[in-house]
Amino acid sequence: MSSMNHPPVDLSQDRGDRYRWIVLGVAALAQTAASITAQGIYTLIPSLQTAFHLSEATSALAVSALNGGQVVTMLMLGWLIDRFGERYVVAFTMVMMGAAALAGSVVSTSFAVLLLFFVLVGTSYASVQPGGTRAIVRWFPPSERGMATGVRQAGLPLGTAVAAMMLPLIAATYSWRAALAMQGAIGIAGGILFGLLHRDERNIAGAPSAAPPNLLKAVKLVAGYSALWPVMLAGAVMVTFQYTFATHAIPFVATRFHYSVVAAALLFSVSQWLGIVGRVGLAWVSDRFWPNRRVRSLGFSMAVCIAATMSLLALPAGTSNAALTAIFCVVGLFGVGWYPLYLLQIAEMAPKTVVASTISFSMTLNMVAICIMPPIFGVIVDRFDYGTAWSTLALLVLAGIAVLWRGAAQAERARANS
Repeated sequence: MSSMNHPPVDLSQDRGDRYRWIVLGVAALAQTAASITAQGIYTLIPSLQTAFHLSEATSALAVSALNGGQVVTMLMLGWLIDRFGERYVVAFTMVMMGAAALAGSVVSTSFAVLLLFFVLVGTSYASVQPGGTRAIVRWFPPSERGMATGVRQAGLPLGTAVAAMMLPLIAATYSWRAALAMQGAIGIAGGILFGLLHRDERNIAGAPSAAPPNLLKAVKLVAGYSALWPVMLAGAVMVTFQYTFATHAIPFVATRFHYSVVAAALLFSVSQWLGIVGRVGLAWVSDRFWPNRRVRSLGFSMAVCIAATMSLLALPAGTSNAALTAIFCVVGLFGVGWYPLYLLQIAEMAPKTVVASTISFSMTLNMVAICIMPPIFGVIVDRFDYGTAWSTLALLVLAGIAVLWRGAAQAERARANS
């Protein structure tokens, strides 16, 4: 009889509340698999240098090819996700990404041909970030989004760390073709898993619900939103730092500190493991102690990366492994861990009907920057030295801090006058 005094339980709502954790787990696993497939290419660069007799600048074209492919399709895939949902778009493109890596491992007869397959990997990889972020915004309330975004984003450094530990060893033991084939198989498996377990149905209050405008209108809407630009430009600078470091850290350590390629790759993997901690921890700390002040946390992370880079540059050739490991830990914690702060700031500032499109727009800027800087860094190394190259990168991050702070000050003045 007492049960008559209580309102009926909405079992479908309860199942929806619980299923969000499955969505988060699947999104994190898919990000990890995609990272092994795409980001793993960075860890193969020393093996490709040896196999094809490449310079620093030429080998960095692998990064440009991967990210150039993302530039081509990023906006379109973001719009398709807004229009049709994450499940099938992300699943299909992940399978295609894995298939491109697998095919590249079999049929590539030269570095130029291999670059074409890296472009194809990039065109498919472009769906993973906007799709996963949109899923978090749709399934999690604002109070949980920082943590959820950090957990999902941890899949990227996790995949990169696993790749750094596994792929150079496979390449050294067998060949770069075997390593790339492994990447392809993992990408296909991740896409199938996402398609089987992810659901698009959930949509909490405040999440995007209306259908987006057409692609051209969506791009104009995002590009005309001036408040986003300081954050997007700072993000482009930081992602340039992150991926230039990922491209050149292993050959730099091997050359400057006389490590083997496998040992240098293991050291680099340390930064990725700390990046996992950073992606979850920095988002949690920001939400816990500086709610709605993610820009401050982002700027602090950028400043730490400058200090870590200059410290790495100042170390002598006989530096102990402990000192190098400490610096790589700092770079991982802040130079990899910064991304959820940026991504969630962009997602929450975005117009509600074009969340994935906004993320895709900002990531397109990021990809353009990544395509440009790693080869330029390699040219500077080839023409001058690593000291000049790392110093140039640090100055670029410093300029990004200035843009971010100026944008934050303008936004604060606008709020005060409104």
